[in-house]
Amino acid sequence: MRFYNNWGCINLTSYIEMSNSFGTMVTLCSVGASIYDIKTPDKDNNNESILYTIKSQTIFPYDNSYYGKTIGRTGGRIAGSKFKLNGKEYIINSDDPNGLHGGKEGLSFKDFSHIKKICDDYTEVDFSYYSKDKESGYPGNLELMVIYRLYNTVNKLTVRYLAKCDEDTLLNLSNHSYFNLSGNAKDNIFDHNLYINASKMEKIEKLLPKEIVYCDKIYSFKDGHKIGDYIKSEEIIKNTNGYDYPYIFDECGLDKDNIILSEKKSGRVLKVKTTYPVVVVYTCNYTGEEIMNNNKVATPYYAVCLECMYHPNTINSNFLSNKKDILRHDSRYDETIEYYFGVEND
Repeated sequence: MRFYNNWGCINLTSYIEMSNSFGTMVTLCSVGASIYDIKTPDKDNNNESILYTIKSQTIFPYDNSYYGKTIGRTGGRIAGSKFKLNGKEYIINSDDPNGLHGGKEGLSFKDFSHIKKICDDYTEVDFSYYSKDKESGYPGNLELMVIYRLYNTVNKLTVRYLAKCDEDTLLNLSNHSYFNLSGNAKDNIFDHNLYINASKMEKIEKLLPKEIVYCDKIYSFKDGHKIGDYIKSEEIIKNTNGYDYPYIFDECGLDKDNIILSEKKSGRVLKVKTTYPVVVVYTCNYTGEEIMNNNKVATPYYAVCLECMYHPNTINSNFLSNKKDILRHDSRYDETIEYYFGVEND
């Protein structure tokens, strides 16, 4: 596994474009090794954005809503913004009481170096960043690569996370893109159909996972249904103002269509495969006042985030014994998310 450091590579806030033979266009941003935008054709071959993203490329990089960002070192929340590892306590530097997405100095706000490669079968952008010991409070000097690859032979975008650290540390990376398949966010996501191959989820209390339970009717997407069917249920609104839950895949692996999102009017379909065991589904329940790519102020329920990752906050949980988000100094981090783009009946 080859790592690049920050020295000698491109290290300015940059936007990098990729496109493929299917008409898919991807725009990446070096800050946060982010996905700024994805455009794909609908059933009538109209090429439109399938993300809910900030209109201004000047504002986008350091906005704190995490649009399209690589979140980490730990995606999700860490209870009390602190954790103990190998008997030592670490405090995450965060404005959020639970260290959301790695804190104030998290990876989402770092300018990554990048290298673009164009091959016959794909275009690739390799982002790299060297996170120093105690950055945002996490132990160890971390070498990280985030590799995006857009294929020509099949209409898919892959993101691969590679990392190593010279001390034991916490690492739980994901991408925080806000999906809306209607095209340029014309409509909210209530009529989007969502399937998740998950019979179990993590019950949330005060925004933190408390236990693993079987999904009941208002939470389950195992049979696939419209996101809007139960999102306004009293229980969901009271607890999280919309979906904001970790779902545990019944089976893991890149050979499984564990997530399928579709929108009937446009005909667009997004399939997600991953090596991770969990997806956190977040339905844009709260927003700031950004002007978005539909030329309107950010509005709740105009997107769904599908954050594939490890179980969040396992370091402070007693109901999970497998602490996969602990990266040992003698191990390597290597996880992948794949996004497949198409239209119905492809």
